[in-house]
Amino acid sequence: AEYNAMTGHHEHWIEKYCNLLGTTLAGVVSHEDRIAFNVLRARPDVIPERVGSIGLSGGGNRTALLQATCDDVRAAVIVGLMSTYEGLLDHNMSHTWMFFPHGWARYGDWPDLAACRAPSPLLVQYDLEDDLFTPQGMRDAHQKLTGHYQSVGRPEAYTGQFYPGPHKFDLEMQQAACAWLKRWL
Repeated sequence: AEYNAMTGHHEHWIEKYCNLLGTTLAGVVSHEDRIAFNVLRARPDVIPERVGSIGLSGGGNRTALLQATCDDVRAAVIVGLMSTYEGLLDHNMSHTWMFFPHGWARYGDWPDLAACRAPSPLLVQYDLEDDLFTPQGMRDAHQKLTGHYQSVGRPEAYTGQFYPGPHKFDLEMQQAACAWLKRWL
């Protein structure tokens, strides 16, 4: 909590520097994650055609960006990080700048970014009492994601799971995510 509080006061400076350098914090982190992903896939003990990504909260943000920018991600699990931007208005704007890539809102919403590689398999796990997102924003995001996957003729490639409780990735959710990944990978 102390680290998050400290870094939260400086993230806007990093985003400003990135903007001056012609990029965004989301772009820099996504680029670094693609490098790490490719290093992982190059290992002799990894089957490169069977690598996915999973993340909670900021890690879910990174998973969404990696899924959107790397064709080699075979399946993605986003946990505790899904809403429409409209669902965030007048709610909780404490999210990382990575959730708001500069200029993205002109082209689409967060669920649009998460589904831009549909029908690539995607699981989103929602926490219904998550203070970071409104229930309506989560439901609207789920509807958008469902629509994207239906529009490409593969509705079964998207799964939305809703869990009671606050922002978390508990054992029940982990087991469900691992079973889902095993199916797709």
